[in-house]
Amino acid sequence: MMNPFIHQKKFDELIKSFSLAIFFVLSISLFFLGLRPAIIVTLILPFSVCLVMIGCRAIGLPLHQTSITGIIIALGLLIDNGIIVVEDYKHRRNIGLSIKESINESVRHLIIPLTAATATTVFAFLPIVTGEGPSIEFVGGLAMTVIMSITSSLVLAILLVPVLMSYMEKIPYFKNIDIYSEGYHNKKILDHYRSFLTWSFAVPRRALLISISLPVLGFLLFTTLPKDFFPAQDRDMFRINIELPSNASAEKTLERAKIIRNQVLESGLVEVEKDYWFVGRRMPRVLMNIVGGKEKQGSNNVAQSVFFAKDYYQMIDNLPELSKLIVDKNPDILVIVDSFIAGPPVFSDVSYVIFGDDPFVLKQLGEKLELIINDAPDISLTKSETSNINTNIELELNNSNISLSGINPKNLVNELYAANNGVIVGTMLDSNKEIPIRLKGINKPDDILGSASYLTIPSQNGFDYIDSYGESRITNKSSIITRQDGQRMNSVEGWVWTGTLSSATEDYIKDDVEKFKNELPPGYSIKQLGEAETRGESQASLYSSAVIYMILIVIGLVLALNSFRQAAIILSVAILSIGLSFLGLFIGQQNYGFIGTIAAVGLIGLSINDSIIVLSHIKEEAEKKLISKAELVEVVIRSTRHIITTSLTTLGGFAPLIFASVFFRPLAWAMSIGVLGATMTALLYIPAMFIFLKKIKY
Repeated sequence: MMNPFIHQKKFDELIKSFSLAIFFVLSISLFFLGLRPAIIVTLILPFSVCLVMIGCRAIGLPLHQTSITGIIIALGLLIDNGIIVVEDYKHRRNIGLSIKESINESVRHLIIPLTAATATTVFAFLPIVTGEGPSIEFVGGLAMTVIMSITSSLVLAILLVPVLMSYMEKIPYFKNIDIYSEGYHNKKILDHYRSFLTWSFAVPRRALLISISLPVLGFLLFTTLPKDFFPAQDRDMFRINIELPSNASAEKTLERAKIIRNQVLESGLVEVEKDYWFVGRRMPRVLMNIVGGKEKQGSNNVAQSVFFAKDYYQMIDNLPELSKLIVDKNPDILVIVDSFIAGPPVFSDVSYVIFGDDPFVLKQLGEKLELIINDAPDISLTKSETSNINTNIELELNNSNISLSGINPKNLVNELYAANNGVIVGTMLDSNKEIPIRLKGINKPDDILGSASYLTIPSQNGFDYIDSYGESRITNKSSIITRQDGQRMNSVEGWVWTGTLSSATEDYIKDDVEKFKNELPPGYSIKQLGEAETRGESQASLYSSAVIYMILIVIGLVLALNSFRQAAIILSVAILSIGLSFLGLFIGQQNYGFIGTIAAVGLIGLSINDSIIVLSHIKEEAEKKLISKAELVEVVIRSTRHIITTSLTTLGGFAPLIFASVFFRPLAWAMSIGVLGATMTALLYIPAMFIFLKKIKY
């Protein structure tokens, strides 16, 4: 069923993003660092990617969309450690140290902060790997490849980069080039930057206010972000599910499916390439998060379809209008028109379950809750399980007449069963399944009650009509009574229009549902399911794992920095980075969901990384003598080149995902803007806090 070229198309898009990311990373390195460091960076990338591939092979992680995306994200991170080592080596060569002394000093000084920074990034991504639930599993490959990438980057930065730098100095072409003069230099910009830092640190509160302004703005804007669970699938596919009354035949369902199909094609809103329908059963797993239904037998009253559109963006733009058109033309049945979502399966957008004992009371409560949900502006349809009634023929038998006639009651039951279900006269094989062959009489569809009245059974005088022993009538009753742990329950579900978010509906009905909950009779309770439950469980699993690794980050920082107060400063950077991720989502006009949460968690590690390096440089100078504000400014200037370069190369790794991947676009926006904000945090917030910590006056 699947388009035979879709996998190749997606893989080609990923390779294109990978190539663009490499181009951005190397171009930025060449511009800011110079030819010699750019060559080293060029050599680091293939080594790191090869180590990641070996790691994926070792743990059995296949190369798919999320794992390759993890490598794309990590491209900027792969060279961060290498850039820091290169810049530190250049600094030591500039102050007059020999090649050997420069290598030794760089490795000795950087091994602890780089290891601590890498460890914090690893611990930040580990909750995505070790958490539980389908949502975590869905993106676990991304986190795994990021972790392997930055770990290999650390190893290569410490072992390979110093050796390559020393060999580079022996090449005749580079002998006459001052190593410290490589890369972009602009004295006018440098003077302005030095003046700005001097002004900021003269009154440290200025630097603090500037550095925390963006994170605080992000926290303030968080309440305006639309909430969703997972982004939409970036596939040119949409689905239509229809459900007729539960006792509808497969023929009626097929007939209605053909009508709806023609309505879609004649609307002209979406140009359809091809479509597939499944009548009496649920669709197969066309995507990994599609569930094939609760029962193997399927249901005669259900049909599902998959439409392949010729243009993805036309489909996304016109699907809301198409959805309302199809629903308006078919008001007597349940119709759901929607694009395919990413992430774990969710069966309904808004869902509640009412628990109780009395089926009649459950039905009344379900109808009341259904009205509350239906009152929300974005709701397209609602469904209460116990309100789903069937039209049946009931025969109320008179026991006195049966006893006086001497007829066996079992004959009556058998006759009714045969009239309704037919008589099995044989079987046939369909593949490996044995299907019964039933022989059944043909009744007039407009005389259901009359046909039931004239059913006959053998008697002493030949035959008697069943209607002689009772009274037949048509009834409408609920045929569904679901139980959980022995307790009756009624499921009430709602679906929102295509292109709208269920979180907005949940917020709209929140107060009414709370009032409904408080008014429940004694012994009755309510539980929220649907997208809200799945979203809450996924985020709870991620946060619970994150707490454990946050404790490990704290322990590692205290051991690496040998100071609780300095560790607290670094941890405050983690909090600020969360606000930066929210700001990135707002600027990119993205929804906050599970992918946004992953971006916030991952950005914590990246932000801490830059801050640790700047703090280590400041501590190195402060240990030699009592550092002044002017000297602090020079240390920050020294750190600025590689902090800006690493931030821009990281941004270069994320940039292709902003334009190429609908699914990872929230993560790309959150981390791109967040990394730029983290640069300001590292260069302004950390020095200002150090001034307060050490009480530097001048």
